[in-house]
Order: sequence, then structure tokens, then C-alpha cells
Amino acid sequence: MRVKGAAIQGGLAAIGLLTAYATWQREPERATGEVVVLDVNKSNLDKVRYQNDKKWIEMDLRKDADGTPVVWFKVSAVELPKAPERELRGNEGALRLWDKFGPMRAARALGTLDAAKLKELGLDAPKKRIEVTAKGQQHVYLAGQPPFNVSEPYLQDDGDKRVYVLGGGILQDLDSASVRLIDRTLHPFKTTDFDGLVVTAGGPGAKKSRELVQEGGQLQTSAKIASKKTPTKPDELAKNWHEKAWRLYASDVLGKGETPASGNPEIALRIDYTEKGKPRGFIEIGRTIGVTPPPPANASATPPPPAPAVNEFYARTEHTAGWVKLPQNAEDVLKEADKIAGGE
Repeated sequence: MRVKGAAIQGGLAAIGLLTAYATWQREPERATGEVVVLDVNKSNLDKVRYQNDKKWIEMDLRKDADGTPVVWFKVSAVELPKAPERELRGNEGALRLWDKFGPMRAARALGTLDAAKLKELGLDAPKKRIEVTAKGQQHVYLAGQPPFNVSEPYLQDDGDKRVYVLGGGILQDLDSASVRLIDRTLHPFKTTDFDGLVVTAGGPGAKKSRELVQEGGQLQTSAKIASKKTPTKPDELAKNWHEKAWRLYASDVLGKGETPASGNPEIALRIDYTEKGKPRGFIEIGRTIGVTPPPPANASATPPPPAPAVNEFYARTEHTAGWVKLPQNAEDVLKEADKIAGGE
């Protein structure tokens, strides 16, 4: 009886696992009226390009060294604020946007429409264009902007001329992707994920370096940082300084391989993180002399003297594609770095 009962329980467990797997594999249920515009699997997507009358953006999916999928963007140059064409790493929101194209859905299908109706929906001379490339085949869609306010844009398949109410926030995400969907993370790990750090400060020929350890890092509130030479003597100054350095954020993200307009930053600080003796990550912080903007075109014959140039601060880490711009409080971190790197 016991053998028979075990067999029944095993069978029920197997059925449960199969049911769970089937549920996980099943596509999410569609909303009422929702239709498929482009029936492709997201694994078959090659590239998505979006263009309007002012800018363009391209996105494709790549994998990090550890196999993590990452969306990368190529964005067009812009005049204000001036920025060159850039290649940028996307955040988790970019991954969610990528998934919306495989398959690509719309809230409603309107079929083929006459010229008068197309004009009413802003599709007589559309200025926005979405190109989806899957398995090497390109699919083109035109987005209209009607004269009346709508919550969801109208989209026309450039091939069969069918019109859809797009929905899903796809167009809004594409319009704001170069700002909202760019990864500004400096490190993918947390403050609880390292137990050692080496602080190196100063320019060429004047470097100071100090090795620190972190104990009790499982909870940041109880973590202690100390010199490796005196690990039982917590260094509150070093801990407070490191917390300021850790809280630095990217106010702007430069493209892969891009050098700041003010020149290549001179490295003034590097922090190397380790966990159980193995490298975990790093951050390098450098400064440049900012570029003084030219006087406006409508300036008077005797314009006021230009404002003095100020320092700009940049960083790069094991996670960033290249340089990212830091806020001005990075100067406070650099001012105290010598004291932390040289103190024992």
C-alpha cells in the first residue's frame, strides 16, 4: 500500500510540474479586442529602429559575459543639449520594451481605411516610423499624429496598409528611450556583496593606496570598514567617505568609446572591490576642465566676460559602457580621497 501511495503521489507531482511548465510557456492572455500586428517570437528579433522628424534610435539584444541579456541602443546626435551619436546600454525597462515586439500587439484593428479617414488619423503624412527586423526580414510601420488628442497612437502597416490602435505604450517608450531607458547603474552588485576594497588616490607620481576590509556587510546598517592592518578597529571616517562615494550617480551617460567634450579625464581616484579575495568590481573617477559655452548669437556688441570654466567629473566602472558624468558633489569625494588612501 505504501508503495502504491508513493507512486500515486509521484504521479500527481509529475502532473503538477507539467501543468506549471505549460502555464509558464503559455503566452499571456490578451486583453479584450487585442490583436497581433507582427507574429514573431522575441528570440527571432534582430533589430528595432524608430525614427521621427527629429531623431532616430536603434535597439538590439546582446549578452553580457555572464550570459545576461542586455538591450543596447544606438541614438542619433542631437543639437540641444549637444551630443554626438551614441551607443548606450539599456536598463530593465529596455528589456520590457524589446519584449513588446515579439510578438507585437495592438489594442484594436481598424482594417484598411480610405484617404479621408487616414488624414483624420494623421496617417496621410506620418512623421514617425518603426522598422522591426526579424529573421532578416524588415517590417515597416508608420505612426500618425491626429489633430485631436488621443491616448494611444494609430499605426499603419506599410506592407498591407492595415491600420491599428497601437496601445501598450510602445511609442511613448521609444520617444523617451534615450533618457528613460538608458542604464545609469554604476555597479550591478550591492554594498553587501564585497568584503574588501583598495582605495588609490592621487595623480601620476603622487599616488597613495590603502587596503580596507568590510565586516558585517550582510546588513549595511551594521557593516564596519577598517584598515586591513587593524581589522578590529573600525574607521568611521573611511566608512562615511565610502558611503558618499557609493551614492554618486550618473547625471549623463556617454556612449561606448566616447571621450568627454572637455577632454579625457585625469584619473584622481580608483576603488577596487573584492569578495573572498576575488575581484568584484571597480570605479575610476576623473576630472576635466569644463568647456566654456560660446556667447549667444544675439549677444550685444560688448557682451559680459564669459563665466569661468568649472571642473567636470566623470567615472567608469566594471558595468558602464564608458564614461558617465557625475554631479558636482563628486568633488567632495575627491577632496577627501587622499586622506582616506593615506591614513592608517
